[in-house]
Amino acid sequence: MHTSKTDKEKLNWFFKRYIYTGKKYLVLIIGLIFVGSLVANISPYLYGKMLDSITLGDMDLLIKLIIAYFFITLFTNLLSMVESYVGQVANFKLSKNAQIELFDKMIRLRTCEYSKYEVGELISRLNGDTDSIVSFGINLITSILHIVVNIIVSVYFVMTISIRLSSVAIFYMPTTFLVTYFARKYFKELAEKRKKFGDKYFSFQNEVFSNNTGIKSFQLENKMNDKYKDFINKEFSLLKNSIYLGNNMQLINSLVTVISSLYIIYLSAVLINDGMLTVGLMVSFNTYINKLFSSISQVFSINISLQEIIVSLNRILKVMGEDSEIDSKTNFEKPDSFTLECTDITFSYEEENENVLNNMDISIDKIGLYSIVGSNGCGKSTFAKLLVKLYDVKKGNICINGVDFSHLSYDFIRRYITYVQKEEFFFNDTIINNVRLADESLKEEDIEDMCKRVGLDDFIKTLPDGYSTTIGEGGSALSSGQKQKLSIVRALLRGTPIYIFDEITANLDGKAEKDVMKIMKEYSKKSIIIFISHKISSIIDSDKIFVFADGKVSDSGSHEYLLKNSHIYKELFENKETSMNLRGVEPIGE
Repeated sequence: MHTSKTDKEKLNWFFKRYIYTGKKYLVLIIGLIFVGSLVANISPYLYGKMLDSITLGDMDLLIKLIIAYFFITLFTNLLSMVESYVGQVANFKLSKNAQIELFDKMIRLRTCEYSKYEVGELISRLNGDTDSIVSFGINLITSILHIVVNIIVSVYFVMTISIRLSSVAIFYMPTTFLVTYFARKYFKELAEKRKKFGDKYFSFQNEVFSNNTGIKSFQLENKMNDKYKDFINKEFSLLKNSIYLGNNMQLINSLVTVISSLYIIYLSAVLINDGMLTVGLMVSFNTYINKLFSSISQVFSINISLQEIIVSLNRILKVMGEDSEIDSKTNFEKPDSFTLECTDITFSYEEENENVLNNMDISIDKIGLYSIVGSNGCGKSTFAKLLVKLYDVKKGNICINGVDFSHLSYDFIRRYITYVQKEEFFFNDTIINNVRLADESLKEEDIEDMCKRVGLDDFIKTLPDGYSTTIGEGGSALSSGQKQKLSIVRALLRGTPIYIFDEITANLDGKAEKDVMKIMKEYSKKSIIIFISHKISSIIDSDKIFVFADGKVSDSGSHEYLLKNSHIYKELFENKETSMNLRGVEPIGE
């Protein structure tokens, strides 16, 4: 195989990890192939003998040969069926084992690494690339034995029947080798282009199907159709390149094969006329030499296929080589109370980008309701993501009870800090199962009670299956407000000492928002609640409000204090407070 040392090492690693683990399947397949190949290679010899017995008029021998030929053919077909079954089972199990590990790797990627990939790209690597490599690996292992047996047996019979005729191989082998050697580079380049195209193609489909409502709202159907047609045209262009390359290679190989076959026919005629060869032996020779040529072609074909497999392997290893959220840090016993201290935090999403947070300090030393406000892009949501270790700070320290985040495991942090993001996440499952993502042991009555408190229970009970109703992909059966309420229910039922809520009341009406904020105030008596919001009605009753500006805390204090002392806060909320008072909206608790 014409692969670099690094490519060989990668293949060896993959084979040892995912293919050699199925030794029992491989041994069985190899055994079946070995026996089947040996037996099947007797058939051409018997066929030639049958022709000669017809020519000689030896009917007794012919009948014996026919019976032997029949049972050998039946036996090899049965072996082939068993081999096919075992091969497909092995391929399925081994490829799925590889996919399970790759899937686990993907969902545990650090957020900064995960964001490098488009969804379609990950799906393509998970499904297409792993299947291709495992199939190739099993095919390679089994084909090598098949090829070796065929070559040995074919060479034996070819040399036994006629050494002069066997000279055709001297022309065939080097010519075919040279064709493959020069073509493999182009096949690899084409494979890389097709994989990159596939990633973009699947990502486009994912975007379209995930944003169907937006496409309809902005009347983008025709535009999406045009883009889809562009993808089809690009795919067709790649197909034409593949056909062109394949046809050229096939044409050259066909010419080599035809020249070799014509040479065999001519030389066979000469040998038959000289009495050195029979017609039956000529037929047998042709069959064996074709088997030899076919086996040699298989070797070169594997080399061509290997070029695409190397591309797939590199794509998988790139994902496998990314940093994961691996827990090697210390877990601590749950303390009686929690404090949160953020000192001199600086962060940017990419090294070359401007900092989103600049030397930011926040201190929360007791339970209570704390709010974070600021204009769009000031770093509020980024700060929330840092608090659950989705990203690591570039500089500075985040500490829980005086222990730096760098010494705490992901498990510890996320067990005791609940983060509810702006974008709700739901699976295509029942309401109760989506809530139980927080805790599988949650009792149904506790879930119903919390749903009552947020004003969701009455709606759920109008559904045909109640809490057992399936809510569709991404919670599509629910309104945006209902999804926010259900997100709140799920979060609060975790019972963690620290909560971070990012814009969770944005889609709630006035009454629903007030009900939710009453619950938040109640929970703030036993937990630290950090609330990110642009709505004054959600933050007005906070124990402390942090004002973000230019990636840092510009001021902090109560609503009244900030209205008097913070110019930024006044710009954000003074007019909103007037509007709220005109509507008769009261702060929580009044």
